[in-house]
Amino acid sequence: MLAGVGAQYESEVVYHALKKEWEELGVVFLDMDDAVRQHPELVREHFMKVVPPSDHKFAALHGAVWSGGTFLYVPKGVRVRDPLQAYFRMNARNMGQFEHTLIVVEEGADVHYIEGCSAPKYGSQALHAGLVEVVVNDGAKCRYSSVENWSRDTYNLNTKRAVVQKDATMEWIGGSKGRGGGTGHPSAVR
Repeated sequence: MLAGVGAQYESEVVYHALKKEWEELGVVFLDMDDAVRQHPELVREHFMKVVPPSDHKFAALHGAVWSGGTFLYVPKGVRVRDPLQAYFRMNARNMGQFEHTLIVVEEGADVHYIEGCSAPKYGSQALHAGLVEVVVNDGAKCRYSSVENWSRDTYNLNTKRAVVQKDATMEWIGGSKGRGGGTGHPSAVR
């Protein structure tokens, strides 16, 4: 049912796969560590460009210590029919998680990416300072869906941003439950 799936436990990738039909069309769906090794030029071109480290102190912290995450590249004209999914789990006391999601959708391409995140309640503070960068080129379409279930002990200071070119579409769909630092306050998509 999914075009591909990835799972990360703490800062370590435990599973990542892409259906062969999409791989043959040039779709790249890897964890960020493998993407840096296998596609260094492509990652370097886009990494920390939509949200630069100078944006705010948590972006600077993220840029210095990021670990894990997802890299998704959809070539020109490729329309991925089934969604791709990644899941990130924080499972240790007093942990900090800094996964990086980088999505590049080339001209006329189309993709739906679903991301899930969660952390249990331990009675001690944890920090999730992830970063999501999306580049949607001319005439392309990207749908980014997230489902987050944070304990009230977890400060979720995720930054998500997209650059959307001419005649392109970016759709954000998300839900967050139980996170610390934001209780009682509406979320803002920027």
